[in-house]
Amino acid sequence: MNNNMFEVEAISDKTRPFINGQIAESWAGPVIVSKGKLHDTREHSGFAAFDENTVAGYILYRIENNECEITVLESLRENQGVGRALINAVIGAAKSAGRRRVWLITTNDNTHAIRFYQKFGFSLKAVHIDAIDESRKLKPQIPLTGFDGIPIKHEFEFEITDL
Repeated sequence: MNNNMFEVEAISDKTRPFINGQIAESWAGPVIVSKGKLHDTREHSGFAAFDENTVAGYILYRIENNECEITVLESLRENQGVGRALINAVIGAAKSAGRRRVWLITTNDNTHAIRFYQKFGFSLKAVHIDAIDESRKLKPQIPLTGFDGIPIKHEFEFEITDL
């Protein structure tokens, strides 16, 4: 699948070790928390975007019931269309699987992502006030402050339902 100048393909055994390393570094993974549930990202499907033979970004998702949750999205090349290409790949996979909703969680400090998701077409579904206090009980490595020194406290849930 070719989006913009990036080749997007399903994560393979070849790319999984690199992605696992990135998740460990960027997310204190492989375990993440969303809506009070622990998830092992090594078990999630996903896509990687390549520029030549270099990973430019990756996305992981899980399908449960009639929904598809994006659990991790990381662009290693900001503002070049990597995130858009990767989300489009997940939306395509969700459609092919007959799913009606793609959703994700981000934290209140991640203002860059909040802007990006809204510009992409995601709608704010819910704000889970003080949810990160509960998440820290499951994953104590979640820092107290995030981007720009903003205290990490709340989860913002975004969704697209017009697949």
